[in-house]
Order: sequence, then structure tokens, then C-alpha cells
Amino acid sequence: MRLLYLLMGLILLVAGFLHLQTQSHPQLKFNSLTDRLTHPFDSRLRFRVDQVDPGFDLSREEVIQLSKEAVEIWHHGTGRKDLMVYDENAKLAIKLIYDQRQQEYNALKQTTQKLLQDEAQYQRQAENLSSSKQYIDQQHQRLAQQRIQLEAELQQLLQQRNQPGLSAYEQQQLHQQFEAFQQRAEQFQHEANYLQQQQLAFNNQVSSYQSNVKQHENNITLAQQRFPPREFHKGVFKGDEIHVYQFDAKDDLRLTLAHELGHALGLLHHNDPEALMYPVLGQQKLKNFELRPADKTLLYTRK
Repeated sequence: MRLLYLLMGLILLVAGFLHLQTQSHPQLKFNSLTDRLTHPFDSRLRFRVDQVDPGFDLSREEVIQLSKEAVEIWHHGTGRKDLMVYDENAKLAIKLIYDQRQQEYNALKQTTQKLLQDEAQYQRQAENLSSSKQYIDQQHQRLAQQRIQLEAELQQLLQQRNQPGLSAYEQQQLHQQFEAFQQRAEQFQHEANYLQQQQLAFNNQVSSYQSNVKQHENNITLAQQRFPPREFHKGVFKGDEIHVYQFDAKDDLRLTLAHELGHALGLLHHNDPEALMYPVLGQQKLKNFELRPADKTLLYTRK
């Protein structure tokens, strides 16, 4: 009987200790009982990387390293080292799950990249067409002035030829002037014909450009229909597991892990769009991210 009382007392003592421990360090409720008993004075949240779907093209070792870097975001931002630690025997498991969400995001990214490439190409084409139009307009103006000059010169030559009493020398000079005029007129016609060909080619280019731009606009409409605006939730904290099922690159994954680990610390979301704990990751600085005051406030006021 005494042994039973001692055992019950020990159980109550351990339960009381665990309760006080959880009150002081809320994140410990996500650690396993074994973790808490084997590390009774260690208040750090313990976690591990459990599953990495090969569809993400990342090794488990790479994800482990990124998870440790995610921890450093919290430790560096708070000046503390007692929040989280990686432990292969931890209860809290991180799983990278590749499903239709990542497939859809990859399709969206590829479509967006293609549309941006097309947009850049059409912008270059528009600039080239603008330069071509400016050149053709200049050539039209030059030939128009040259036409006026040739018409004036022709009228002058005709007037000279119609003058009575021209000497043989004057007639010879006038004949030479007509021949020179004829050569210039032929050269003018040659340039006019060439400019007309350039104008036709330019018109075809404009027509092709307009057709391509219209198709591009149709592609944008189709993309908007296929990928309507919505929030992409990259992961979820489930108490004993963290599921990540969508990210763009390693920098994005690091922040996603830090965000979900923040939930494991007991933090809710914040309305600061640049904060780590904002519901949607998008406006945060991916490289060299530092905790925002909003994140620290959530941590210090957590219950």
C-alpha cells in the first residue's frame, strides 16, 4: 500500500511538474512525454524532418538544414537559444507532401514565366516597330520633298524648252539637263518603289504583332480562368505534424518552415503583411529575413 501511495505521489508530482512546465513554456505541449521526461529542464520545442516527397527534388538532408536555418530566424530575431531544437527522436514531425497543390503552383509559375517572356518579346517588337515607323516616316518626308523639287525642276526645263529662238548650243545644254533630270527621276522612282516595299513589309509586321498581342491577351484571360486569384497556403501545423505542400524555392521553404514552427510555438497569425506570421507568405523578404516587431510581440504575449 505504501508503494502504491508513493507511486501515486510520484505520478502527481510528475503531472504537476509537466503542468507547470507547459504553463511556462507552451511549446512543450507538442513535445512527446518521453522528450519531456528525458529533458525535464529543456524548454525547447523538439522537431524532426520525417518525410520529403521526391517530387520536390530535395534531399532529406537539405530539408533538415533548411529547418535548422528556420530555427535560427527565431533565435537570431529574439536573441534566444531556448525556443527550438532539431531532434531525430522528436514527436513533432515535418512532412513535405507533393500533391495537386504543388503541381498547380508549378503550372501557374510556368504559365506566368511564359506570359512574362512573351510580354518582354512583344515589348521589344513594339520598340522595333516604333523605330521602323520613324525611319519610314522620315523617308516618306524626304521623298515628298524630293518629288516637289523634281516637279519644280521639270516645270523649269519645260519653260526653257518652250522659249523661242534657242541656239543649237542652248538646245544641246537643255537636252543634257533633261537627260540628267531623267536619271534623277528614275532614281527617285527606284527609291519610291523600295520604300513602298518597306512600307508593305512594315504593315505585315504590324499586322503580325497585333495578332500576336491579341493572342497574348487571350492567353492571359485563359490563365486567369485557369488560375483564379486566391491565397496559396503553403503548409499547415497539425499539432504533432507540420505538413508543407507548396513552396517556390529553398528561400521560400525556409520561411514556410519558420512560419509553421511559429505555430508550434503557440503563435497565431498577425495582420502585418511583412511579418513571418502573416497568414500568407508573399511580401516578406525571402533572403536574410529578420523577424518583424509583430512576430516578437506574438511570441512575448502568447498564452
